[in-house]
Amino acid sequence: MSTSHSPAHSSTTSTSQSSSAGSLSGFPEEDLRDGGRDNPRYFPARLGQPFAQGRFCTVRKLGWGQYSSVWLAKDRAEDRFVALKILTNEATKAIAPGPDQRSDELRMLESIASADPSHRGFRHHLAYLDAFEFAGPHGLHRCIVTEALGYGLDHLRNLRPGGDRRIAPSIVKRVTRQVLLGLEYLHDVCGIVHTDLKHDNILFRPQDLQTVITHELVENPSVTYDCGTEVNPSVVPVLSQGLPLSTNASIHERHLDVVLADVGHSHWRDRHFQEHVQPAALRAPEVILGHPWGPPVDIWSLGCLITEWLVGYWLFEPIREKEWSYEEDHLARMTEALDARFDTEPSFLENGKNRDQFFNPDGSFAHFTPGHREPAWSLRKMLSEDSELGDDVEVDAVVRFLRLCLQLDPAKRASARELVGDPWFTE
Repeated sequence: MSTSHSPAHSSTTSTSQSSSAGSLSGFPEEDLRDGGRDNPRYFPARLGQPFAQGRFCTVRKLGWGQYSSVWLAKDRAEDRFVALKILTNEATKAIAPGPDQRSDELRMLESIASADPSHRGFRHHLAYLDAFEFAGPHGLHRCIVTEALGYGLDHLRNLRPGGDRRIAPSIVKRVTRQVLLGLEYLHDVCGIVHTDLKHDNILFRPQDLQTVITHELVENPSVTYDCGTEVNPSVVPVLSQGLPLSTNASIHERHLDVVLADVGHSHWRDRHFQEHVQPAALRAPEVILGHPWGPPVDIWSLGCLITEWLVGYWLFEPIREKEWSYEEDHLARMTEALDARFDTEPSFLENGKNRDQFFNPDGSFAHFTPGHREPAWSLRKMLSEDSELGDDVEVDAVVRFLRLCLQLDPAKRASARELVGDPWFTE
């Protein structure tokens, strides 16, 4: 499994969607211009910049996301390398306690770090070290100090040539079990629902961080974008350069050590900052329907991701039709792929505030009529036709496991703890 020449995503933030948006805006990464489009007021950090009275010094930009940029820094007080997640001014305001609070990232990181370090899922979470605030040109910025991580799942999906984004089944199985251990700790011990489980937030811990960083800084020095020599720009953008997992060109899958990252969009089980959560393609039916939700939404997202890792494309690809909405199409495709029906789950539908937008009183779809121009394949057909699973026995085992994750009614979905002990992991 090659790990060279592909920049990783940041250790604590998602970069893929935001990177695309930045390119469209005319700025290479996060838009640092004062008049930039939808600019949430990033701090324009630079290489070699000191923070916290000189304790931390930036040596590399690891990545950026919608509301932060992430930097590798030397911690001079502890003689170690760390990651600095610098929140935008808007994100800093969002974590402040009060009626407008939209995130509780700091308290969640503190809970994850201290709740039960002896738990088997503890190691699969980002190590939180410290936090501080500083003033920038746009106002205050909160900076979160954590361990530095290497690339994530999205990197693995881009290793094969020809646009093949599948991941080997043995790696999928290893990663899935470690993700479940992390979710078990998050759900059962910390009382947190991640709600933003996706490729970019499933990262890996380098084997020997100090050695990897030293090697990378020599072999692939940190650089800025080329702004030419004849101009003096007010802000010079720095290139995101993630960390590999080893100094070798490849790493064996047994050394993949999963870490769940970015609880900036997470919620407490008993306190939600918003109700419309999750990336659209991974959104659970209870969220679409306005039904009460909790930890099962993470299990649904994971089931969608496992399928995508195995076949190389989304499990559900809804579209907007003239006769029905994107959301109703999404619900319809769930029934097609999973060979399931919502009208057999009356108690679940009754508790959905948005039920009447999508369903008739008898549980049939309000607008969708069977007969998609391109109906979703069944889960079994996807895995049989497009995965690298060996035979029908292996396909059957994965289908059985995925059905535990993808029950339409969240009350019937398996928990992370139950799934960790599933026979699939020992077959």
